[in-house]
Amino acid sequence: MEFLAHRIADKRLLRYIKRFLKAGIQEDGVFKDSDRGTPQGGVISPLLANLYLHYTLDLWYQNGFRKTCIGYSRFIRYADDFVVCFKEEADAKRFRVEMEARLNQFGLEIAPEKTRILEFGPKARRRAKQRGDKTETFDFLGFTHYCTISRSGKMFQVGRKSISKRITAKLKLFKEWLRNARTQPTGEIMETVANKLRGHYAYYGVSGNYKSISNYAYEVRKLLFKWLGRRGKRGSLSYEKCNLLLSRFPLPAPRIFVKLW
Repeated sequence: MEFLAHRIADKRLLRYIKRFLKAGIQEDGVFKDSDRGTPQGGVISPLLANLYLHYTLDLWYQNGFRKTCIGYSRFIRYADDFVVCFKEEADAKRFRVEMEARLNQFGLEIAPEKTRILEFGPKARRRAKQRGDKTETFDFLGFTHYCTISRSGKMFQVGRKSISKRITAKLKLFKEWLRNARTQPTGEIMETVANKLRGHYAYYGVSGNYKSISNYAYEVRKLLFKWLGRRGKRGSLSYEKCNLLLSRFPLPAPRIFVKLW
């Protein structure tokens, strides 16, 4: 509430926000008071959490820690997930310690299993190649980031591909949806599938990730063939009929929407 008061002068609005925080939660019909933090699942919780991290982390890095770094550094945050890049290893190690202490001052903790220091970049790739190892990778915002080079073989690039575990989970959810929706009219099913694929391409269609989104589209077609075929007697949907269905209700082709290189 103190952070909000920096920018919001209207006390009535502040009272409304405070009511959100003190409203409590109901689980399995049992009411529980909320005496700290933001209510999980509350409509205002993501916004308040973002504002809280802006003051506790973003401004601390921008106005304080960055100015003490030996080399170049950059901070990238989305919601409660962030990556910090440092040119000097000493800055990275010092940030890990001071960042954790800073968050603890405001009742926040890091997730140890998701927090690590790793060597990344063109020098890291050359060193790993000399050792006969692979460079480390990291996951951020649904993508696995890895070290690679351009097609010409002359320039270093950051490669990105869809996190395999997330795609597996997404295909599992698609399978469950299709199994429940298979009794709907074919046109409605195909329209929904097309929209789902467009949404997938719009997010995951970035430079270097064409293979992953193509594999996802292939798996979606396989599931379609399987579950639409179960609407009739065994063998009622042949490959020829499936191709005719796809020609009548075409699905969007994989496409790169965002060029990062």
